Amino acid sequence: MTRRVAIVPHTHWDREWYAPFQTFRLRLVALLDELLPRMETDPSYAHFLLDGQMAVIDDYLAIRPDAEPTLRTLNQAAAAPWRSATCPTCSDTLPRCPNC
Repeated sequence: MTRRVAIVPHTHWDREWYAPFQTFRLRLVALLDELLPRMETDPSYAHFLLDGQMAVIDDYLAIRPDAEPTLRTLNQAAAAPWRSATCPTCSDTLPRCPNC
């Protein structure tokens, strides 16, 4: 029996964890500045999972608003319905519904 394995390039993204938010945002911008051109030209990067959070895209576009058309074109990988990840141990101020 032959098995087919799919490998999905992805990132787990914490907006703020062991470093301040702006430090992580600059890392995100560097990642996506390299990734987006690769996705446009390299068929092996036809899909990329941005941790299932729309906040990642919002954070990137706050710095690179000119990249919005590219992101819309590449959105065939499907943007997630969640604005941010939910965490049962985090503050009640975190969104608990899609795109809050």
